[in-house]
Amino acid sequence: MTTPLPLARSRSGQRTGESQRNTIDVPEGARRQPERFAVAALAALIHRYTGELGVTVGARRLRVPGEGTVGELLAAAAAAQPAAEPDGHGIVVPAGADVPEVPPALVLVLSASEEWELRTARAEFPAEAAAQYAGHLERILHALAGDPAVALRDIALLDAAETRRALFEWNANDEAVPAPFLHELVAEYARGTPEAVAVALPDSQVTYRELDESANQLAHRLAKLGVRPRDRVGVCFPRGADALIAQLACFKLAVGVILMDPDFPADRLRFMLTDAEAAAVLTSRADESAVDGVCKVISLDGTDWRTEPTTFDPEPVTADDIIHIGYTSGSTGTPKGVLARFGSCRNLIHSMRAVCELTAASNGTWLAAPGYGMIQVECFPVLAAGATVHIPEISVVASPQRLQEWLLERRIDSTLLMKPMAERLWGLDWPADTPLRNIRVCGERIQSWPPPGLPFRLINLYGSTEATTVAGCDITSLGAELGEQGRALRLPPIGRPIANVKTYVLDDALRPVPPGVAGELCVSGDGLSVGYLNRPELTEQRWIPNPIDPARSPVLYRTGDMARYWPDGGIELIGRTDNQIKVRGNTVHLGEIEVVLTAQPGVRQAAVLAHQDGHGDTQLAAYLEPSPGLVPAVPDIRRAVQQRLPAFMVPASYVVGVFPTSTNGKIDRTALPEPPRSRPDVNTPYQEPRTDLERTLRDLWQSELEVEGVGILDNFFELGGDSLRAARLTEELRDRYAIELELGDLFDEPSVERMAALVRHALAGR
Repeated sequence: MTTPLPLARSRSGQRTGESQRNTIDVPEGARRQPERFAVAALAALIHRYTGELGVTVGARRLRVPGEGTVGELLAAAAAAQPAAEPDGHGIVVPAGADVPEVPPALVLVLSASEEWELRTARAEFPAEAAAQYAGHLERILHALAGDPAVALRDIALLDAAETRRALFEWNANDEAVPAPFLHELVAEYARGTPEAVAVALPDSQVTYRELDESANQLAHRLAKLGVRPRDRVGVCFPRGADALIAQLACFKLAVGVILMDPDFPADRLRFMLTDAEAAAVLTSRADESAVDGVCKVISLDGTDWRTEPTTFDPEPVTADDIIHIGYTSGSTGTPKGVLARFGSCRNLIHSMRAVCELTAASNGTWLAAPGYGMIQVECFPVLAAGATVHIPEISVVASPQRLQEWLLERRIDSTLLMKPMAERLWGLDWPADTPLRNIRVCGERIQSWPPPGLPFRLINLYGSTEATTVAGCDITSLGAELGEQGRALRLPPIGRPIANVKTYVLDDALRPVPPGVAGELCVSGDGLSVGYLNRPELTEQRWIPNPIDPARSPVLYRTGDMARYWPDGGIELIGRTDNQIKVRGNTVHLGEIEVVLTAQPGVRQAAVLAHQDGHGDTQLAAYLEPSPGLVPAVPDIRRAVQQRLPAFMVPASYVVGVFPTSTNGKIDRTALPEPPRSRPDVNTPYQEPRTDLERTLRDLWQSELEVEGVGILDNFFELGGDSLRAARLTEELRDRYAIELELGDLFDEPSVERMAALVRHALAGR
């Protein structure tokens, strides 16, 4: 089965109907040996477009020397063997011969003149795509007739106009960005509209005056404790006003904020503080024990810092000063800190305000986890507009139905959601007059178009900790424009770059690839971070000298994401170049989890794979090969992983056995089995359900967890459960029994037995 050709429409049945005909200018050298040159040229074109090395042209099968020369390709074409099963993308038709009744996708018709003809099925290739194929085939023919020592990979497919379009015209997005940084804008609103609500919580609110004055007081206290400009300070709070006050205070001191989440394991939090050489950490009393022992710990629960002056002269800040240090998963098993700049954050805020049409009357949200740079995308643009950031209770964030109710109740007009929750929300019924105007979707690649007729826009965002937000696309408007047939041909794209950010899809030689052809997505411009903290070698690998437009941006960031252009310049993601995935919106190096697993007793080697569960969510499966004579204790390993890694990096299932290997002795990951549906190895003794309610709940657990043999004493999370699955189960109980249950209550002691008792209590109280 051949790889589909880029830009080809899907088709059913045989190729029939009218053909498009594009002429090819043929150099004299090719006309002397027409069939040999034609076969070589078609093979080279197919190779460059698909990456295939074994190519069938008509009835001839040849191996393209991908790293070889033009001369080697011509020799291979001359020696091409008949194909056992001709099923290629192209065919060469000699002068005067008939075209087959059922031709392949590309038909190169030869003639005795200086022009040949490339024919493509009009129903399969848009006219623009057919012309692109013909133009690139012509350039390959001219290269084949030239110097035989030229490397095949060095043949330039794009002409000057195509190159200029990809590199510059599709990146013509320079905009002037207003000078004030976020903390300066908040201070302006505190002076101009002091009583406007900045932060709305479930049972309280904070005005812009209160937000700014509190940040001023905390900045004074930090300065008194010896924190100086360009120091680094940890901020470890759940979503809330304290987290914003702490960050604004740091910004006023020109201090870089280490983004932390109190839900992270304590060892990970202390590593972050140590690695970043933190001068202090700001937190609450409840989380002091998780961050102590490294630097000064300042809890905001106390009132003593509230005695400081409510005015503060902020330290000067430049665009290249560090605003955030965000830690992301590392392939070596150690998290790596990314140094984000004040300037990149300012550019991002400017772009998101424009994309979301935020004004002072807007109602935005903060739903993303606090330990990541998503706060720059979701929360900061709202504050920069002088609008209100709404923060719900934690139970609201995990439930699609409760989140929808909350969004409508609070009259939210702009929000940001991770892809799994966004897909659940857009599948709900929405009132036509909903206040919600847009949802920005991020975290993972969107693989399905939203339903038509939604009363709000869905904006697909792409970015990373290293490059902040890179690109965006209104996939509701684009989906409506494409229609049902157009949507069926491609996945939702990430679109075009945001203001002052440049995106390129490049080959291994850092040259732009043709539309439809896979390449690595690279980024330059004002959105880039500085690099990795204390990782100069890794920084040099990913942040490289910019060969495209060094005067505008001297650095080019290699994302590791594989992508392709659409003919209109929009970009579609298609995969990764490394062992990295997205889980619940978080970048995860599977190698980091594998390092932790292999450090556990009884584990000789480990592999981690990602798979889609029945709801389409990404789940991790761990494969453990035992050390000789030992048996890994899965429950102990699970607990050890939970203590070392964030919840989204903890595998849901564990498989113990000897790994299949490939011919070179490496783990054959493609041959690893699917995770079993049987009850995993847990320490809890198995207990059968005793009542109809317990049997019903057990069945619901098994359906949600995709696990069989669940006992009523088993722990939900030890069976592979997570917050998303817990939220879905909670909603199922509400719908089934018409009772109000809190996620935290149900999963405080997460067993079927305990859940049954809570349900009985709720039913009795109705």
